[in-house]
Amino acid sequence: MFKVKKQTGDYHGEMNSDVWLKWLATKVLPKICGGVLVIDRAPYHKKQTYESRPASSKMNKSQLAGWLEEQNAVPTNWPATWLQSKTVPQLREQAAKHRPTPCYLVQDLVEEFCVSIIFSPVAHPELNPIEMVWATVKGALPYATVYFNLTRLQELVDVAFSKISADAWGRCEDHAFGMEDYYMEMAAMRAEVENRLDEQDIELEDAERDGLYGCSSSDEQEEEKEE
Repeated sequence: MFKVKKQTGDYHGEMNSDVWLKWLATKVLPKICGGVLVIDRAPYHKKQTYESRPASSKMNKSQLAGWLEEQNAVPTNWPATWLQSKTVPQLREQAAKHRPTPCYLVQDLVEEFCVSIIFSPVAHPELNPIEMVWATVKGALPYATVYFNLTRLQELVDVAFSKISADAWGRCEDHAFGMEDYYMEMAAMRAEVENRLDEQDIELEDAERDGLYGCSSSDEQEEEKEE
């Protein structure tokens, strides 16, 4: 459970990378050593390491210059006075050419526990088994006699989680695997349809080309009739 301070009904505005990583390191990763962590693409899940952060559009000229030097992205053919002679748009263009490969803080953290990461696609909770567990637990709470007391709420949450058996988790995994297979099948069908449409377009283009260049024009046909 994560206790928020603002009464907005949405914890995302108060959750941040530091809090989330600390929770992972102390509560989660020690329990799943050698396992797999599936996470969605919430912003605080994907905070990049300092070295892999791209140049920001908010950077001024001196900051851009510092970023280029840190990334060893200053061209060797630039003059020694490039900081004075180059414009901000030119520096931004150079930075865009050397955008580093993203590396996230969570990737460095999980290595300490020999845990692998899978980033789920955007807006596809059905591909993450834990989302079905959250739904089961949250759905069970309204049926209990709940007075808005955090101590009682924690007790109810613990009871709800204790009812998630290995078999129940296995069913959630099977559902996620089934959805993944379904999407893969749909992707294969789409690719097949697109290939067939491309082939038809080529055939139509060939037929049109034959019609334009393989047949006589109407004037030529009239001349042949007169002869």
